[in-house]
Order: sequence, then structure tokens, then C-alpha cells
Amino acid sequence: MNPKLEQPWRRTALLLALGLAILPFRAHAAVETVVGFDAVKLETPENLVFDRAGNLYISLALTGEIRKIAPDGTQSTFAQLPIGAPLTPCGGFIGLLGGITVDNRGNLYVSAAVCDLASRGIWKITPDGHASILAHLPAEALPNGITIHHDRLYVADSALGLVWTVPLEGGPATVWIQDDLLFAPPGSPFPGANGIKTYHGDLYVSVSGAGTIIAIPVLHNDVAGAPRIHAQVPPPQGCDDFSFDVHGSLYCTTDPFRTLIRVDQDGSSHILLTAADGLDGPTATAFGIHGEDRFNLYITNGAFPFFSDTHQPSLMRLRLDVPGAPLEH
Repeated sequence: MNPKLEQPWRRTALLLALGLAILPFRAHAAVETVVGFDAVKLETPENLVFDRAGNLYISLALTGEIRKIAPDGTQSTFAQLPIGAPLTPCGGFIGLLGGITVDNRGNLYVSAAVCDLASRGIWKITPDGHASILAHLPAEALPNGITIHHDRLYVADSALGLVWTVPLEGGPATVWIQDDLLFAPPGSPFPGANGIKTYHGDLYVSVSGAGTIIAIPVLHNDVAGAPRIHAQVPPPQGCDDFSFDVHGSLYCTTDPFRTLIRVDQDGSSHILLTAADGLDGPTATAFGIHGEDRFNLYITNGAFPFFSDTHQPSLMRLRLDVPGAPLEH
């Protein structure tokens, strides 16, 4: 059934069955598509980050491109990472780009699950667009979400159930934490540790296959504390990547389930958007960083060809009544 033709009572019944709160329609009226991508060229926006100047950078998972969108809307290719031909299989995966983050000096850092081991790992891209590999990762690793804390990078590994860490200046990647809570359950078709963000001194990791958000305290000397389950996203949906508002609520994308879910600090979940609002494989979120744009939540729709049947990759914007939390470095 076309979600846009779905009867309202059917949608209401589904939300109630999942135990999720139903928000007023005003949230839906505030969403819009601001950029469209070319599905024919396999442009699949995976992750996004704003720099201090308000430029938006988006990783295109299947092509290796980092797309830059200036505050005036001008688009350009900022960097091209060598991930190989799109949809190239290697082991049980395909070559792709994952998460992207930025430091206070404007350097970008990108996780790349590339088939060529010489290019597999964490890449650094300087403000002038020069790209170089910062740290290599093994073939069995599947680097995904990435964030910065205390001048170190932290990278969620969707295959090995762990978080890697690398100094911003480079060096060997080491295991920061490996724990059963970071694995997907046996038989799950969805990833383990996926998105990762810092909030009030803890690292939060979404485990898509388990439908959980895991909080990990960062102790003295940046040692990992005991992980705990912060929240459970009602099945069958799991959180892909996410971002925090100033109150500590996080906004989860659920590719391939086509929903945007707000998870509050008390663990309660609320569906904000669905396929009926234009979602097509939502993969990540980020708040704007300047002025009124801090109240805008930006959403990447990957519309991956192996998940989507509508093939509408895009960048969407949802107006909220709360601003995003500043990125913590």
C-alpha cells in the first residue's frame, strides 16, 4: 500500500500497537525536503555534520563523495574517497562510507568500510579538501558512526560489537570498549553498534539490531565505564544514527523502517515522522548550529536501492520547538 494513501485509522492503530505516542499534526506540517539527490547515480546520503561556518557536509555512502552544501544552498564535491565501484562486495559487506564528524579547526573525519584494506579505516579531510587516511582498520571491522571527545575519535563498529578510538593527530586504532550490549542479537539482519554521539560526558551508541541506545560513561583518562541500556526503541524498529536536543532527547532515524523517533531521557518514544511525510530510508539527523536554524533538525534519507521501493534520496528539514545540543568535543 502507498503510505500516502493509508487510512488515518490504520496508521493510528499501528502506532498504538507499537506503544508509541502520537504527536499532533503540527509536527508533520513543519517538515520539508530541501535537497534532492540522484538515485540513478546511487547518491545515497548516509551521514551529515555542520561546521562552525554553517556549511553542511554529507557522506554519500555508495559513491565515496563528501558533498558540501553552503549556507546559501550551493552544492559542491568537497572530497572523493576511494571506496571502489558502487555496490562492490567484500566479505559479507559492500564498500561504503559511514559516519562523519568535524573538529573545532574544521577538519572532517569519516569512517570508510572500503574493500581495499589500504583505504579501510578512518579518513581525515582538511578544510581545503585534502583527504588522507588517519588510521587503518581490519577487514572484519565495519566502521560506522563517528564522534569526537577530548581530542579523540570514537568509532562504532557494527560488526565487532565495539568502539574504536584514535587520537585526532593520528596513530593506531585501539579498542576503547567491547561489550555484549554492543552486538546485534544472533540472527538479526541489522547492525550492532551503529550511531555514536557524546552528551554530558557520556558516549551514547545506538545498537540497531537490538533496538537499544547504550550509554557509556567516560571516566578519568578517557577510560570506558560500565555500559548501561539508556533506552529501548520498540521493535521491530531500531535506531540508526541520532542527535540530541538541549534537554537530552535524542532523534533517531530507523532506516529501513522509514520513521523518525524521538527518545526522551525517561526512555519514552514518540514517532515524529513516517513514510507519509516523505521519509525514505532515513539514516541520520543533525541540528542546525546558528540562530533560528538551531531549531531545525536535518534528516538524511539514504533510500538505498536494496531497501527502498520509492528511491527518493533527500535531505529534509523538520522545525522543532527546542534547539539542538551543541556538539561536545
